[in-house]
Amino acid sequence: PLFRSWAESVMGFKEAEKTLPGDVLLITAFVSYVGCFGKRYRLELIEEKWMPYLKGQSDPIPITEGLDPLSLLTDDATIAGWQNESLPSDRMSTENATILTNCERWPLMIDPQLQGIKWIKNREGSELRVVRIGQRGYLDTIERAVSNGECDLIENIQESVDPVLDPLLGRNTIKKGRYIKIGDKEVEYNKNFRLILHTKLANPHYKPEMQAQTTLINFTVTVDGLEDQLLADVVAWERPDLEETKLKLTRKQNEFKITLKELEDSLLARLSAAGGNFLGDTALVENLETTKKTVAEIEVQVVEAKVTEEKINTAREHYRPAAARAALLYFILNDLNIINQIYQFSLKAFNVVFMKAVQRAEAADEVKQRVNNLIDFITYSVFIYTARGLFEKDKLIFTAQVAFQVLLKTKDINPTELDFLLRFPAQPNVTSPVDFLSNQSWGGIKALVVMEEFRNLDRDIEGS
Repeated sequence: PLFRSWAESVMGFKEAEKTLPGDVLLITAFVSYVGCFGKRYRLELIEEKWMPYLKGQSDPIPITEGLDPLSLLTDDATIAGWQNESLPSDRMSTENATILTNCERWPLMIDPQLQGIKWIKNREGSELRVVRIGQRGYLDTIERAVSNGECDLIENIQESVDPVLDPLLGRNTIKKGRYIKIGDKEVEYNKNFRLILHTKLANPHYKPEMQAQTTLINFTVTVDGLEDQLLADVVAWERPDLEETKLKLTRKQNEFKITLKELEDSLLARLSAAGGNFLGDTALVENLETTKKTVAEIEVQVVEAKVTEEKINTAREHYRPAAARAALLYFILNDLNIINQIYQFSLKAFNVVFMKAVQRAEAADEVKQRVNNLIDFITYSVFIYTARGLFEKDKLIFTAQVAFQVLLKTKDINPTELDFLLRFPAQPNVTSPVDFLSNQSWGGIKALVVMEEFRNLDRDIEGS
């Protein structure tokens, strides 16, 4: 199986020679520019802007059809390792981690829910130096990290950074790149030094110089990502056996991928070092047999694991509606700061409310009824938790928003009709033919008749 995989890889590499320049161009743009955007804009940039542009040149630049930017930047084994370090498993988080580990400029994480910083701290462990601008001795810590080639995380920065750090952000080294000036000190610059910047601000505005010196990466939680996390929490409470098996299985599959990669690398290294006649190398042949046997065992285990995973996923999916409702509610809460900046809700606090609701919801023998009870009690608990922190005048807006979004999700109301109710896009420059309706109201009627359900409403009113 290993050699078959290599043969396929060789054929793939020969084909990739033709498209490699275009692929690399697209991927460098991906690393440099998409990090600060959400999922929709990332897809739009790649699929609707960059790819058509490259293909539309007078001499089109060849690109691999359906190219996934992650395919040239990372592999399954690496992604598996990140997820074991508590990186959320959704696509956005994987893209963010890929950009962070491949960018040349210092990464600046936009991380209001603190999911990115949790992963970084788990990934770097005790070797990470964490500082905050303004705390006592923070410059000394940074100087030591620069000299020793350590990784330094500056957390919770605001929209402006202490000017003393400008040479570090711009990597303005002196004395042939051997020193850098921090304040009034010349600090020895170790090439292994890494800097990671982090902000809790949800929508920060940085100076152009700051954006040029750093790679902005948007770790803001997505609906899909949050739904998966909440599903894991609710299943862990409802069916701890199921969730424990799922976690063990995920970890095991991740370990399989890592082991396979290590075996391939080890075998290739031995083959390249063996010289011309490697059949006479007994140790190499034995290693080859061991590798072959291990790969065969892993392939059997992977097939078994996939069957088990399908069964677990089917059982877990029963609880998805409850997780979907909770994720929907969180994002309604998250948008309340549009009404008033003081309305800020942390994901950590929301998780506490969510789990208390799960624990207190009425029990039921049937899973379907239990899920309905969970949905009702989660909605009620989040509503009570949120409403007590709102001004009286904003409670009706919040209640209406919850009602509209829930009905939209269940497809009980038409999005076009809701848009009409909220925006009232009246047709301008019309004259009302009846005295009980103003010209503006008649403009609304004329806009309404475009919808199938209200066809000929204008004629019916005129005829009455």
